[in-house]
Amino acid sequence: MATIEALPSATLSTAQVIELVFKNPAVKHGLAEFEDLKKPIHEIIQIFPKVIQSGKAKGETRYFLKCFKRGTDIQVYSEKKVCPEEIVRQLWLYKLHNVYAYPWSLMEVEYPVSFGTVIADKAADILIFQPDGKTAKIIVEVKEPDRKDGLGQLKSYLNAEGSPVGVWSNGHERIILYRPYPKEFDDTLTEIPSASQQPSDVLKQKITLSDLKPRYDFKAIIQDLEELFLANSGDDEFNEIFKIIFAKIFDEKAAKERKNEEVLFRKSDDPDGTYEIVDGLFQKAMEEWPGIFDGNEHIMLTPEHLQVCVGPLERIQLLGANMRIMDDAFEYLMPTVAKKKDGQFFTPRYVIDMCVKMLNPTRKEYALDPACGSAGFLIHVLDSVWPAPTNSAKEERKHKYASKFLWGIDFHERSAKVSRALMLIAGDGRAHVFRANSLDPRDWFRTQEGEALRTAVREANLLGNKPPAAKLIKESEAWDYFSDLKFDLILTNPPFAGEIRDRELLRKYHLAEKALARKSRKGAKEERDVLFIERCIHMLKPGGRMAIILPQGKFNNASHADIRRWLLRQARLIGVVGLHPNTFKPHTGTKTSVLLLSKYTEEERQKVEDLVAKITSEAPDYRQEIQKIVNAASDSDDIEESQLPDVIADALVEKFSDIPVGQDDNEAQTSGESNEQTDVDSASTTQDIVSLREEIEEKNGVLHDLSDTLEAIKVQKKLLRVSKKDTEDVLEEKLAKSKSLDETQAKLVFQHRTAMSELKDLERRLSLLTTKGRLQLLADDDKAISRMTEAWVTAKLARKLHYPVFMAASQKGGKDSSGEYEYRVKDGNVLKDATGNPLIAQDCVSYIQGEDGIAEAFGKWAKKHELPFWKEA
Repeated sequence: MATIEALPSATLSTAQVIELVFKNPAVKHGLAEFEDLKKPIHEIIQIFPKVIQSGKAKGETRYFLKCFKRGTDIQVYSEKKVCPEEIVRQLWLYKLHNVYAYPWSLMEVEYPVSFGTVIADKAADILIFQPDGKTAKIIVEVKEPDRKDGLGQLKSYLNAEGSPVGVWSNGHERIILYRPYPKEFDDTLTEIPSASQQPSDVLKQKITLSDLKPRYDFKAIIQDLEELFLANSGDDEFNEIFKIIFAKIFDEKAAKERKNEEVLFRKSDDPDGTYEIVDGLFQKAMEEWPGIFDGNEHIMLTPEHLQVCVGPLERIQLLGANMRIMDDAFEYLMPTVAKKKDGQFFTPRYVIDMCVKMLNPTRKEYALDPACGSAGFLIHVLDSVWPAPTNSAKEERKHKYASKFLWGIDFHERSAKVSRALMLIAGDGRAHVFRANSLDPRDWFRTQEGEALRTAVREANLLGNKPPAAKLIKESEAWDYFSDLKFDLILTNPPFAGEIRDRELLRKYHLAEKALARKSRKGAKEERDVLFIERCIHMLKPGGRMAIILPQGKFNNASHADIRRWLLRQARLIGVVGLHPNTFKPHTGTKTSVLLLSKYTEEERQKVEDLVAKITSEAPDYRQEIQKIVNAASDSDDIEESQLPDVIADALVEKFSDIPVGQDDNEAQTSGESNEQTDVDSASTTQDIVSLREEIEEKNGVLHDLSDTLEAIKVQKKLLRVSKKDTEDVLEEKLAKSKSLDETQAKLVFQHRTAMSELKDLERRLSLLTTKGRLQLLADDDKAISRMTEAWVTAKLARKLHYPVFMAASQKGGKDSSGEYEYRVKDGNVLKDATGNPLIAQDCVSYIQGEDGIAEAFGKWAKKHELPFWKEA
């Protein structure tokens, strides 16, 4: 057996050991529970080193502490093993004794729990007795790797020992279970009863705004509620949590006007009383903020279920809470299935901060997010232009800025609710958050919220085309008056997934022209985010600016060249920031970029149009050039693509890249994922060519025979012309033969048309097998020739415009490959911002004075190049 002896001087101090154990990012817990002990933790417990003197670990230094209750030395740290749960247990012993006033004589450590005649395999970490010293009052379980296992075990201990209170804690978060014997359901408390109290005394204590905690892990609280009861309640947990949150937000707002700022949102010792209070607050919240819920809704949880949920929320402060914490929680609540289906992922706050800082909004600018999700962009615009350190200051800014200048639209009901909730928490800008379809203003005529949106933009003078003052606008005029809007700023992360197939809607978008021309069997379709690009441009006023997050394929793929060409004529490209591949994990690993644009003013647009007209007049005749190349090629040899001019080669790629050999491009289902032509084996291609030529020859023969037969029928019909000399019998015979010939002719005409169509299809398939054939198809395609000319004009236009563009790529995504946040560490410690939140390891924006992220680098670049919205005042 190894022996150890104490060192004369410590290698590491108590504070250093605690930092190593709890500040290491690999250890997902901390000591926030003990921040109210009025003494630094390293002064409460003493950790000391010992050196192993024998055995395999001889010479190894390990660190120990002395148990407050037992007086024995317990190992808590070595290079190979850390024991955070023991440090948490000792701090709980200290807190229970010094804060809650429990004497050591009523506390037991490693208490063996009996289930009848069987002793549990694992002892209870801490057990506190009632004053009789025999009956259990509180059982404490510290840090379990799996929270569910820990809670289940704790509940079994409560039942076995008849204890009314159980505490689960990992040092960072805690759950207080309350078992109001003899009732069967599990309840919760917000505070631990002291030595002089019973659980019912805790429920009777009044709570004021000053008692509410501003720092907490909201996501962990939501997870706790799910595990305790919500997941098994049979109700829509998302909707029920939202009702409870809105009730609490209203209560905090109303408490400012009550005596001593008393908070009413709390649980009583009677579940029915709790339900009456909280549902009453929810009813008042619906009156205060109409349109978020149906006016006749109530909390659907049973009083017993609600009793459980109120406990963890009772003593936290929602108004003015840290928005990153809140956003994490609401993103967790959004169904994973919906995220994958719609491609609607919450944007990390540091990416939002970067976009907002780069666009540099002012207090008199209207800002819109047409796919607002959690309202992150709007909230950060609010904090950027009107920072408010106190709740009273936030009350002021909501009237002077947020409720007028911040606008959000989202198609999904839950996203709209999230936006409104977070805008309320941040400073009430929810007045202009609407549930509507940003891509289709016709939808604004079909719902109550759409009608509210139409009224709001009209009253705010944000319509690009103003109708007569008294004119009643009809749905058929939706695009006439609600297509062009006049927002100063647009910041958005539109859904990546999904396609629009509504042909009537697609006809309203220039960027959908190619999709409409494709005439695929499944109908025209265009990716939703492509339409969002065009819609956002139209929602900006001339001179307005935009930051939009898009998949990188929209910037790189040849199949999306038309997007880039169109944008160049609508707006100035300010910058492109490539985001790290882990940015949107775990939901998607799609590579994304932020596109920064400034829409042309009317003067700038006219200059561009004049320049385009001049350049267009100088454009080559591509149909003629292609025809020359085709005519110059021999009948036996194909044309090498590598020998083609770049513009023509690019046009071939754009038109035919996704078409399998022999398949008509009208039938192809383009995906935009690949820019490479199908690699065809030359031998099989030759065989296909021979086969198709034989089919064409055969089909020509069929057509020739059909044509001959039809000509013969025409001759026969001439011979059957009716004469006045015809007897009745002859006339009847001629009419019968003529009718028979008509029927035969109709059938042959149909067969001829079918054969002609099949021949055309065969000839097209044959053309698709060779570069020469495809070039001929390209030359015969008016729209393709037009796109080639436009591409040439755009390239020339870009050289003529020639302005600087900011380019950057994020090297630190803030998340690991599994989507977990990574934090900045220095000397073994996780760095924190001014509000005490850990700094994420990202380079989009800096939260430390004197450091630069991409946003700060852009600011310097923008000032250097004198961008109008970044000029020094």
